[in-house]
Amino acid sequence: MTNNINISQINAAINKAFDVTAEALADSCQDAIASDIWEWPRQTVRQNSDIVSSPRDIVDTGELYDSLVISRTANSAQLTWDADHAAIVHDGATTTNGTDLPARPWTKQGIEDCDVAEVMQRQLNKLL
Repeated sequence: MTNNINISQINAAINKAFDVTAEALADSCQDAIASDIWEWPRQTVRQNSDIVSSPRDIVDTGELYDSLVISRTANSAQLTWDADHAAIVHDGATTTNGTDLPARPWTKQGIEDCDVAEVMQRQLNKLL
């Protein structure tokens, strides 16, 4: 009995599974942005005139949510939110007048909510 291993087919399956996994992680992070899970110390009037308190989502104008860029190389994927205020929302900050803006680390939440190893394994099982 002869078994032929098609390396090209295996590499294609790995690449496809990796792309699906990166997208699943991105979706999980986007879900975290859109989820009403973020504590905020005060009530706020958003630009769309909604009055929000806590917990809340961090979508607001949608600029942060819409700023996701996924960059893929042969061996890695990078998720970047390139909105000007992304780092402040994610990491928190203190304004010049001393107001604290709490961190809302949506990437940490997205990683916790997405089992990338399981997604990758499931995709490989499906493709191979």
